[in-house]
Amino acid sequence: MRNFLLFLLAAMLIFTIGATPAQDIQVELDGTAIEFDVQPTLEDGRVLVPFRKIFEELGLRVDWNNELKIASAYTEDDTLSIKVDSGYASINGEMVELDVPAGIRDGRMLVPLRFISESFQNQVDWDAATRMVRIESGTGPANNQEALPVVGSYEKLMSILEYANKNGSNTLYRTDMLMEESMVGMDMAVEAPAAAEADGTSGSADYSETNVQVSGVDEADIVKTDGEYIYHIRGGSNQIAISEVDGDDITLRSELELDEGFVAREMYYTNDKLVVIGTTNMPYYHFAEPAVMTEMAIMPYGRSSLKVLIYDVEDRTKPKEERTIELEGTYITSRLIGGDFYLVANQYFYPRYQEEPVDLKPVLYDSEQGGARKIGYDEIRYFPGSVENNFLITLGLDLGVPDDEADVDVYLGSGQNVYTSHQNMYVAFTSYDYRIDSEKDGSDEFFYPVYEVNTEVFKFALDGGNISYRTKGRVPGTILNQFSMDEHKGDFRIATTTGDTWRTDEGTSKNNLYVLDASMDIIGRLEGLAPTERIYAVRFMGDRAYMVTFRQVDPFYVIDLSDPKNPDVLGYLKIPGFSDYLHPYDENHIIGFGKDTEETKFGTTIAGMKIGLFDVTDVENPVEEDKVIIGARGTYSELLDNHKALLFSKEKSLMAFPITVMQEDQDSWSRFEFQGAYVYSIDPDRGFELRGTATHLSSLDYKMAGDYWYSSDKNIRRIVYIGDYLYTLSDFQIQAHDIDDVSTQGTMKY
Repeated sequence: MRNFLLFLLAAMLIFTIGATPAQDIQVELDGTAIEFDVQPTLEDGRVLVPFRKIFEELGLRVDWNNELKIASAYTEDDTLSIKVDSGYASINGEMVELDVPAGIRDGRMLVPLRFISESFQNQVDWDAATRMVRIESGTGPANNQEALPVVGSYEKLMSILEYANKNGSNTLYRTDMLMEESMVGMDMAVEAPAAAEADGTSGSADYSETNVQVSGVDEADIVKTDGEYIYHIRGGSNQIAISEVDGDDITLRSELELDEGFVAREMYYTNDKLVVIGTTNMPYYHFAEPAVMTEMAIMPYGRSSLKVLIYDVEDRTKPKEERTIELEGTYITSRLIGGDFYLVANQYFYPRYQEEPVDLKPVLYDSEQGGARKIGYDEIRYFPGSVENNFLITLGLDLGVPDDEADVDVYLGSGQNVYTSHQNMYVAFTSYDYRIDSEKDGSDEFFYPVYEVNTEVFKFALDGGNISYRTKGRVPGTILNQFSMDEHKGDFRIATTTGDTWRTDEGTSKNNLYVLDASMDIIGRLEGLAPTERIYAVRFMGDRAYMVTFRQVDPFYVIDLSDPKNPDVLGYLKIPGFSDYLHPYDENHIIGFGKDTEETKFGTTIAGMKIGLFDVTDVENPVEEDKVIIGARGTYSELLDNHKALLFSKEKSLMAFPITVMQEDQDSWSRFEFQGAYVYSIDPDRGFELRGTATHLSSLDYKMAGDYWYSSDKNIRRIVYIGDYLYTLSDFQIQAHDIDDVSTQGTMKY
C-alpha cells in the first residue's frame, strides 16, 4: 500500500498560460489515458486535475468533508488531504505549501498536479507538442525529515488544525452519486449519517525523600525535607511553612505568604533553593481581547497560567524570591535531576469565530530575562500526524546558574502522562486515529470512518537543563499512568489496554506490553493478556515487569523482559481484590496497595483497603506471602492515586501512609472510624506488622464527625522521618512521633 504514497518529486510541472483550451490537456498514468468527466484546466500556470479520479486511478480510497470542504485520500498507512481555496495541503499531517489552491468546477474538486507530484514519487513529464501530461507512478515513500516542521505563520497554524480536525464527525459516504450543487466539492454526495527501582530513601542521609518512580529523578510534592528543616505547602492557607526540627522539638522559622490568585501545587528543595510550582489567575501579562465572531479562529482556553517561583532559603527565617517564570497553560508534571529542572505543560485552545485573526503566540514571562515575550510561530513546531488543539510546552533550567535563560520549546501537540529517566523524557497522550473502511451493498460501495485508540509517545533528550525533541512512537491502546512506561538499557517499555471491558466480542478489552528501541520502533510485543479486564497497576523492575489487571479477581502477572524482542509471561497469580500501586521491596518481593473485593449475591463489590506482599522468587509460581485488610467499603488512602503519599524505607523496615478508615456497623453500613496515618514494619519473613497509628483529630472531632468525614485541615497528608522520629503533617499542625511505636512526642500548631 505504501508504494503509492509520500513520494519525492522527480520532475516539477511548470506551465505557461496560453491560449490552449483546458480540454486539450490529456493525462496518462503508466501509459494508460485517464478519462475525466470534467477536464483538467490551467490556472496561473498550473495544471489542475479532478481529485477523485486521479487518486482512484492510483488505487486510493477517497472521501469528502463537506463542512470543511476537505478532500482526502488514504492507503492503509497514509493520508493526504487538500482543502478548497487553501494555500496548504497535508501529507501525513505535514503541511505542503501550494502556489495554486484547489478549486471547484462543474461540481468537481480540481487539485494542482504539483500537489500530486509532491505527494508521490512520480516521474511527471510535459509534452508541449501533444499537450500531454505523462505520469509514471513511483515505488516507495519519500524520506521523512528528521527535524520537526515549523508552524511558521498564523495561516499555516489554522490549516494544520483544520486538516487535523477534519475527522471530527462520523460521516457515511457513497460513491455512486453526484453531489448536489449546494454540496459542491467532490463527486460524492454525503449522506447523513476518541522503571527503574525506587525505594524512597535518601542513600546515606538519615531522612526520607519523596517516593519516586526512578531513583535519582526527583518528583515535586507538597512536603520536602533536608534532614534539618521541613518545607510544607499548606493548601488551606496557601502558605509555605519552613519548620526546623530537632527530635521532638519543632519550630516554625518562616511562612511564605503567596500572592493572591496564586495557588501552590507542589515544590522541590535543592541546595538552599525552593522551586514552587503553581497556577495563577492573575498573570503578569494580558490576554488579547476577543474580536467579533465571524470567521474561524481560535481563542485561548481559560485565563489562568502556570507559574514557577524560585526562592533562596539559605536564611530560613527570611526566604527571598529569586526568580519568577510564568507561561500560559496548565501543569502536567516536572522533574528535578541534580540541579536541572524540567517541566511539561499544556496550553489548550478551542475553535471560535472571529472577525480578525487572533494572536495565539504563547507568552513567556521571566523576571531574569527582562519580562514577557511572545514565542513566535517560527519557533513553534508540530508533530505531523499527531496534532491537537493544544500547545505542548517544555521548559528546562539549570538552577545552579541563577540568570541562565530557560530552555523553552513549544509544539503543536499534547501530553497527558510523563516518564523520565536520567537521560530522556517520554511524553504520552491518547490519540483517536481515523482511517477509512468500506463495505458493499449490492452495487453500491459505502465508505465510513473508523476510529482507533492509540498512545503517542514523544521522546525528548535531557542534558544540563536543556530539552531536545528526538523522535516519537505509537502503540495500540491507552496507558494507566506514568508507571505504565519505563526505560531500560536504551529500550522503552510500555503497557496498554485496548478495547472495552463492557464488550463481549472481539472488541473486548485486552492488555498488552510493547518494547520499543531507541528510535521508538516496536521490536517486541506481548498482546492479548486477560481479556475482559483492564490494567490497574504496572511496575517495571529491570528485566521484569509486574502487571495487575482486574474485573472480578486480581491476576498478578510476572513478565520476562530479558529478551526485549520476545517478552513472555513467566507466571501469574489470581487472588481476590486488586492493586492500584505496586512498590518494589527487593528483586524478589513487591508490595501491592489496592482494594479488597467480596462476592455477594449482587456480584463482586469493593471492600476495604488491601496491602499484599508478593514473593516472586519462583517466577512461575508467584505467592502472596502476607496481606492486610484495613477497614470496609469506603476506606481510602491518597496513596492509591498518588505514590508520593507513601513513606517507605527498606533499611528501617518502615512503611507509612495517610488513610481514612470506614468500618461496617451491625447493619452492614460503612461508617467513619479514623483519619490519620498507619505505620507498619515490613519484612519478607514476618510480613506486615502494625507499629501504630497517628491522628491529628481530637476526640471532639471524632464525635462531631458522625458517620462521615470530609476534607479537613487536620487530615494527615504526608509522613516523613528524620533520624529516630516520624513527623506527620496536616495543614493544621506537625507532630513528632517515636519511630518505633508511633507515640506522640511533640506538636507544633501552625
